[in-house]
Amino acid sequence: MGRIEQDLSGHRWQMERMRPGRGTEEGLHLLPAEYQGTHFSWNFASVPGDVYTDLHRANEIDDPYVGRGMHRAKWAAEYEWWYSRRFAVDPSMRGRVIRLVFDGVDYSCDVWLNGTFLGRHEGMFSSFEFDVTDVVSWEDWRDGANMLMVKLDPPPKNYRNCGGRKVNFSGDYFSGLVPFGIWRPVRLEATGPVRVDSIRTDVSVHGDDRASVRMTAELVNHGDSEREVALSTLLRGWNVDVDTIGTEDVVVAPPGRTSATVHIDVEDARLWWPWDMGEQHLYDLVVEVRDANELLDARTERIGLREIEMQHNPGFTADQVEHPWTFVINGRRHFLRSACWGGQPSFLYGRNSPQKYEDRVALVREANINNLRIFGWHPPEAPEFYRLCDEAGITVWTNFSLATQAYPDDPEFVAAVVDECVAVVDARRNHPSQIFWMGGEEVFFSGAHERSGNLALMQAIGAAVADRTDVPYGLASPLSSEAGQRLGFKPNESMHANEHYYQGGAEYMEEYYPALECAIIPELTAASAPDVESLRRFIPEDELWPMGPSWAYHFADIDILKAINLEVFGDFRDGSLDEFVEATQVAQGTVIQFALETYRRRKPRMSGVSLCHFMTHVPDIKWGVIDYYGRRKASFDWLRRTYQPLLPSLAFDRRRWAPGTTFEGSAWVVNDYQRALGTLTLDWSVSGAGGAVVASGTSAVEVEEDSSIEVCPVRWDVPGDAEGTFGVELRLTDATGAGVAENAYVLLVDDQETAKARSLAFKAEADERSREHGHSIYRYWPDMWVEKDPA
Repeated sequence: MGRIEQDLSGHRWQMERMRPGRGTEEGLHLLPAEYQGTHFSWNFASVPGDVYTDLHRANEIDDPYVGRGMHRAKWAAEYEWWYSRRFAVDPSMRGRVIRLVFDGVDYSCDVWLNGTFLGRHEGMFSSFEFDVTDVVSWEDWRDGANMLMVKLDPPPKNYRNCGGRKVNFSGDYFSGLVPFGIWRPVRLEATGPVRVDSIRTDVSVHGDDRASVRMTAELVNHGDSEREVALSTLLRGWNVDVDTIGTEDVVVAPPGRTSATVHIDVEDARLWWPWDMGEQHLYDLVVEVRDANELLDARTERIGLREIEMQHNPGFTADQVEHPWTFVINGRRHFLRSACWGGQPSFLYGRNSPQKYEDRVALVREANINNLRIFGWHPPEAPEFYRLCDEAGITVWTNFSLATQAYPDDPEFVAAVVDECVAVVDARRNHPSQIFWMGGEEVFFSGAHERSGNLALMQAIGAAVADRTDVPYGLASPLSSEAGQRLGFKPNESMHANEHYYQGGAEYMEEYYPALECAIIPELTAASAPDVESLRRFIPEDELWPMGPSWAYHFADIDILKAINLEVFGDFRDGSLDEFVEATQVAQGTVIQFALETYRRRKPRMSGVSLCHFMTHVPDIKWGVIDYYGRRKASFDWLRRTYQPLLPSLAFDRRRWAPGTTFEGSAWVVNDYQRALGTLTLDWSVSGAGGAVVASGTSAVEVEEDSSIEVCPVRWDVPGDAEGTFGVELRLTDATGAGVAENAYVLLVDDQETAKARSLAFKAEADERSREHGHSIYRYWPDMWVEKDPA
């Protein structure tokens, strides 16, 4: 019979609130599974889910995402919440070892079954389980004779104390609403007396068509004496037609846990590649445990045959860069055209769904992104997300949930965090898309971080990760901050390219981005508003235009949005809601194009850049190129064009060219494909304000695999009476004349120094607002501080 699973997830749960400690005083943990009982009138709830979504469904709170509603829901975090589930046990489980398995509860809970206390768990990301073989009831009652009770504690309020074990809920795009709930599935599992607890696979690649797999299975013997079992391993193609490879070994399993390792050589191996480097061949690895020809348990892991190595970036000395930052997959360089994922799709888990994940990963692929970085302000994603990335050929860089805090250094805290990180690795390590682990996000960022236990904590996590997987690990991002350098990291390792945004006009993009010199940029920020249709879903109508406080409440930094519009267009573009929204999206796209292409042209000296973000997890006016509802912004199209694997790119040192000067740029071709493309033709043209071509040129270019090459100059004498904008277009064609890639740019006829003076004057006004009111949303509406007499 192998393994039998009974899903306890779904919409049959119920929930009720109690003051902390009152639930057990009332005896809720002792309630039986009677049909007409105390819990009969509790609110119905859904698992996986979260408390706020269940309360909104029950009409106990307004939608937290609308207007300024998140703060009005904070009261829920002051209570403990009791979740109950009645069920009957699948009769086929009789006579077997039965476990109750929780894939994840945020953040801490106590669990009872049929009045029996099973245990307590803390930590959002680690699964936990209880042997309930002798606790379940087989009686035939209506809706089942088993009553499962889960008491959720009020969630922690200080992220510093639970970092690494809970999703971040404090920062500059969080409201302070603390999510909690049974956020992952719950089920019963029944097996024989010996089962497979976990599987680890490590792959070595030996050329284009040979590989080997080292499989380590952890077995659990639930009995009191050792058993001799047969361990069989099958490797068979999932989406590729190959012969099945099998091995069988005899293993002596003592009581408790033991491990067994099997080596599988794969001839005619079909390797797994990122989508722009090759095909996404996947295999099913089936591990079975038998005893006297009876199948005791079986588990299947979907894997890909790929090997990850890290190499040092060429062009940097050891005094500049100490750590390797070039990702090498199956012996070939993988330049990261990355974006920070910015998910889960919803901060409130109950609003997530498989369809949302599928839709958003499809958009990632459409945007020509080949890597997603899950950084420390967001949780390591659910294993199903990695499965979608496996199939789409999108690699994943996973940070643990440790971000922008000075963490405690006491041994108990460190051990708990390390254990949670190990659980994250164990659940995701076999996915071929997962290519990099990282300890912290911005944890070497301040003097407080330097004096904290952050460095020792990141090192402890790294040692534990290395013991669980051969996928590389990095300490933190960035390393080359001022605090990081004082801690001993080199000056050109990794940098966050966010200050162009945060400075709000102090430096133009062409001043800021080229000046950053480092091996990799894991985070680069630009922001915009979502479409008006989306805005109407979460901004009240009376606050849409003119902008009301709900804009800033949803994380719009209005002064910065205006400052970037001023930089890109020469004015604020604030004549109407539609004009302003469209301008912010085009401005975001303009920044994306200039910044990301600057770093792509630097390969292989630079090995990757990651836009922050692809999306965000609440309705906001912030960084995503798709909005919370999955709608593309105009900036999405700029990103898609900028991230073409074959990219014609224009380099220039400023966006403004005064009348009577000569525009000077240069055309490049960047090729991320792992194949030479032969001789291509690059055509360029400059169009004046009316759209007529005023200059053009043609060059032949030999495009090698995995390359970046400067092709030719691009010049135009700007007439003395020119005004407005001008455009530059680049086009690549093959030997048949067919177009293979194109790109376009909009530049301005303007005086650079005059424009910069306008930007600095506006920044001075914005700085004065911040000095008077702080980083409060009310700095844009100072009258909110003063009660006025009625007219």
